[in-house]
Amino acid sequence: MRRAALLLLCGLAVAPVRAATVDALEVTHEDARYRIELRARLDVPAADAYAVFRDFRNLPRINDAVEDVEAQAPAAAGGERWRTTVRVCISFFCTRLHQVQDVRDAADAQGWRLDATVIPALSNLRYGLAAWRLDRCDAQTCLWFQAELEPDFWVPPLLGPWMIERTMRRQAQATAQGIERLARERGQGTLSP
Repeated sequence: MRRAALLLLCGLAVAPVRAATVDALEVTHEDARYRIELRARLDVPAADAYAVFRDFRNLPRINDAVEDVEAQAPAAAGGERWRTTVRVCISFFCTRLHQVQDVRDAADAQGWRLDATVIPALSNLRYGLAAWRLDRCDAQTCLWFQAELEPDFWVPPLLGPWMIERTMRRQAQATAQGIERLARERGQGTLSP
């Protein structure tokens, strides 16, 4: 009996820390546009989650599909312009999304918001808008993400939409988990620049 209790306590002591909890994830496709909405809870303070996410140079560490991030000359007052290259594989078909986005952020009593608008002339997307919201939810972060995009490259007509939706789901979950992981490292003082 004593051994069983000891094993149970040891098992609890080494149990993994709870990962990001995805409350809702919806991907839809209409005509050539894809929409995604994600609601998740991260088991880290919102200030830490925002700090690691807001430093866009962390994006490759948050999600390994992001290959490159580079600051560009800002296009509008109060905003920033960033170029990213993201490698996306859908089954056997791989491509790179080159995006230049104008980003604005705002804060209020609940948390932070980041809005990004794709510049089609500098990207291989015809259209793209994204909004991130990171709110304080007690000791956790409530994460909300919504995006709409239209690729400017060929998508296989029969399987393409289904495969893109599946890939978007996987990438959204990977990003939420990556933000949580880096925020946890930041909170423990182990996040290196």
